[in-house]
Amino acid sequence: MLRLDLWYPDRRNMTECVSVYHSFYPLLIYYMNRLSEWGLNFCKCKVCGKVLLAQSLRYELCSEKCRKQQALQNKRDFDKRARKNNYDLLYKNECQSWRNKINKAKKTADFPADRLEEMLTAFEAFKKEALQRKRAVKEKTASPKEFTDWLYQQNHIIVELMK
Repeated sequence: MLRLDLWYPDRRNMTECVSVYHSFYPLLIYYMNRLSEWGLNFCKCKVCGKVLLAQSLRYELCSEKCRKQQALQNKRDFDKRARKNNYDLLYKNECQSWRNKINKAKKTADFPADRLEEMLTAFEAFKKEALQRKRAVKEKTASPKEFTDWLYQQNHIIVELMK
């Protein structure tokens, strides 16, 4: 006969105590149901392989260390891909150029706030359009030369906003 007893020895904080006789299976089922009620899921970290309890199955990383390691790996993968095609590297460099100009404007004491806002809006529009054009190159509906020419033409926008 299997028996599962549940009681609360300390009524103030309602800590659960469970005792199981003859088998651990009922205990496992009980706590699996409790975890489900609490909205927790078992996940495996894709970097270190540790098992973690998360509020969503979309969690893939267990710690800040693993997040940093994954970000570094993502950057290495991007750089590796960028070496294969010049347009990825050019896009990365152009985005960095825009960021540098925006950061310079932020550090300038008397730079108008409305122009800085225009720069940020233009940068978001630039990135959105660039990603669509880059996707078209990857899908072979546009040529890499068209994309790189377009990138070079966009630089004047941020330069004009800097003046």
